[in-house]
Amino acid sequence: MKNFYLAGSIIFTVLLLILGFENIGSQCTNLLFFFYEIESSPTLIFLGVAVIGIITGFFYHSFLQKVLNASEDEDSEDGL
Repeated sequence: MKNFYLAGSIIFTVLLLILGFENIGSQCTNLLFFFYEIESSPTLIFLGVAVIGIITGFFYHSFLQKVLNASEDEDSEDGL
């Protein structure tokens, strides 16, 4: 599961970076996504990016939780 969470966090981070840096100079009326313009309202653009950010945070949190729990399990097995 660690690999799944790590891969998901990397993919969604790259997606956020692409959305953020492609749209720096653009107006809020057209979203540029992989060189394709998507006409949408600014509210939907901001909400969509926020949802992607929430999903990215979920993947990071789950990955860190798995890593920290695995290290605690290894410490308890050494003591037995």
